[in-house]
Amino acid sequence: MEKAIGYLGDASSAQQLLSTLNSTLLTDDPVIANAIQNRNFEVLQKIWHQLKGFAPVFCKDELVAEITRTESLCKHIASHQEQDAALSACELLQASLQALQREAAAQILQAAATTKPLTP
Repeated sequence: MEKAIGYLGDASSAQQLLSTLNSTLLTDDPVIANAIQNRNFEVLQKIWHQLKGFAPVFCKDELVAEITRTESLCKHIASHQEQDAALSACELLQASLQALQREAAAQILQAAATTKPLTP
């Protein structure tokens, strides 16, 4: 969250974007799984491209690089070997994103537990 607060300027904005990231990851996970199963690289590339918008705010540089690399692999498929490399990268990235979603959910719960409810 410190990185996100530094990037966005305040904790409230960071928390809101974290909630958006969490819901996006939850929604995208079954879509990613289906696209991997069906070798739908167009869908995968689109998802990876969209995630690049969130990635610099919340993710370590390694994960940002993994997203960028996987998106690139999905864009340029000219052989079965490249298709296999892209699928493998997509599966690894999906696992990383599932871990990120769990971290985001834990952070949201932690913030909710430490936030005092408003009293009228």
